[in-house]
Amino acid sequence: MSAIQAMPIQGGISLSQLDVRFEVPGIESKRVFANGRMQVRVWVFVEAVDESGAPVPLAYFPDLISTRLIRYHDAEPLARDAYNGHPLPGWNSSFIENRYTHEMPGFVQSPGGGGSAGTPMEFWVSSSVEGQLQIAAEVTIQGQVYRSNKTINPNGSRINRSVVITADRSPAYSHDQFTWKSQKLLGSFKGYNFFKYDLGLYPGGRQVRLLEWKTSQYGESGIRPVKFCYTGLILSHPVPRSFTGVMASVGVKTVDLIGQHLPVDCADGELVAFKGVPPVYKYSPEEVRLEPFKFIVLDEFGNTHQLMLVIDIESSEFLLRRG
Repeated sequence: MSAIQAMPIQGGISLSQLDVRFEVPGIESKRVFANGRMQVRVWVFVEAVDESGAPVPLAYFPDLISTRLIRYHDAEPLARDAYNGHPLPGWNSSFIENRYTHEMPGFVQSPGGGGSAGTPMEFWVSSSVEGQLQIAAEVTIQGQVYRSNKTINPNGSRINRSVVITADRSPAYSHDQFTWKSQKLLGSFKGYNFFKYDLGLYPGGRQVRLLEWKTSQYGESGIRPVKFCYTGLILSHPVPRSFTGVMASVGVKTVDLIGQHLPVDCADGELVAFKGVPPVYKYSPEEVRLEPFKFIVLDEFGNTHQLMLVIDIESSEFLLRRG
């Protein structure tokens, strides 16, 4: 924490504290993936007093103060865009927390001490570019601008408070680090056979949760279940004579597959697809879909992974591959 001597400024209010840090005192740097989604929380503590030395409740006087994050080396402000489902460009500082995990895999916070008291202003920083950035704060109180990047402030003080964030390249996992397990569904399906496929990501044995998937193939998006496979009549071998595949959208409770409603039951952080095999082939005018089904998976850290399902007629299987 860096406290400065209270000196009267316009309106009889003076800045008494300006501090920039992470939640845990003593931690001066953190890492994110450079995907424009993953965020790090940065706290800024600002306090002011009046001419008598009594604290001024700045939260009740928003017209008295404005605060933003700046680059330490040149005082340029970080962009302040709200996350709207798309990666934010460059280094960005938002007031809104998004849904992605905020700590890197395996990160352990060590307890610190000597942090600032009071209620902080909260910023969420992301980056879509690789690199490192030292971040300070700029506070304007009634027209007087104070910065914590060691430049001279209106009262002659130099405040040196900042944090460092490093944006790392997003990982690229091979398809064998994804799990793709199938199991036959048990039940009374009038001769129909159904198989459920669970898609997960477990690099090094540690789960990375998958949040959603999307595609542009067949004019679809992934918001609704997608029928990605229909073989039509298979002439090369007698059984099965046809099969169909459906990728379940996230959050749906059931999918409709060759006339049957199947419950969607998946583990946390995994995605689900289904295969349906009718007892006999019946002609259908629907479009045959045998091309590899390409889709993008979004994980808990905001990283994207391009995958595809190869339709193997000979083995009557869906094979997972990198897209």
